[in-house]
Amino acid sequence: MSQRIKKQVLFPVVLLLYMAIMAYISYPRYKASGEWGEYLAVIGIGLLLVVLLFFLLKRKQKIRDQFNQKD
Repeated sequence: MSQRIKKQVLFPVVLLLYMAIMAYISYPRYKASGEWGEYLAVIGIGLLLVVLLFFLLKRKQKIRDQFNQKD
């Protein structure tokens, strides 16, 4: 039996991979400029948004499942 990856997990994981790649690419620029506060703020805000997206999608799916059970 193959199990489908749920949307509430797939999207945040893809965004995390994207963020990790972008953080790796931009690391030398921030290392040279010394703007560590900006670098960490961007990564922190991005992580916060990914976590919020995960919980928002999870809640949306739970509401959708409850609605479909009533029918």
